[in-house]
Amino acid sequence: MLVVAVEVTDAVVAVCARTRSDEPAGCTGCGRLSAWCHSRYVRHLADLTLGVRPLRIDLSVRRLYCENTTCPKVTFAEQVPGLTVRYQRRTPLLQRLVEDVGVVLAGRGGSRMLRILNIRLSRVALLSQLMRVPLPPLLTPRVLGVDDFALHGDVYGTLLVDATTRLPLTLWEGRDAEQLSHWLREHPGVEVACRDGSLTYRQGITAGAPDALQVSDRFQCAMRRLVVSPAQSG
Repeated sequence: MLVVAVEVTDAVVAVCARTRSDEPAGCTGCGRLSAWCHSRYVRHLADLTLGVRPLRIDLSVRRLYCENTTCPKVTFAEQVPGLTVRYQRRTPLLQRLVEDVGVVLAGRGGSRMLRILNIRLSRVALLSQLMRVPLPPLLTPRVLGVDDFALHGDVYGTLLVDATTRLPLTLWEGRDAEQLSHWLREHPGVEVACRDGSLTYRQGITAGAPDALQVSDRFQCAMRRLVVSPAQSG
């Protein structure tokens, strides 16, 4: 990449650059290298602020022909590793900053923090970026918490939590022993399962993780005895 010019104003620092014409680029469809240029166009990329001014990179990139006759792409736009991402108007550095701020502060607070850093992004746009962040890989916990929660009315769901980190793992609608046992079989390694006094969860844990130690919630058990005993006595 060649830097052609740098323009500094009170509002922004603009860096004009262009990619080299003689370097082949990989097709975004099949990966085959090509240097057969179709045309050029300018991408305007927002980057991390430089001092107190926003930084914009005006990058001239090529659109190339794919020389693989079996590739569905006739032409493709070249990408600069570490600087451009397909369909993205931010550099990877700025995108990571936006995502990190979104994870920590969410919408309104994150938008205010970015404004302090001289990065203009609405809370709605920040939440949209946050929803696109991939979830971290699920690690099977040693101690698993299983409990139900009310969705609405008499409709309940099941929530699984890592009892050590207190972070939620997954949830689903309903309280089904077979679904719980299926999840446990797909994620072996649970040594302790904390649950309420539900027979459904006990059966699901027994079927899916028979070697796991089941720990029942004393409060839940006591409440169930208070509710069941009058009915049984009558």
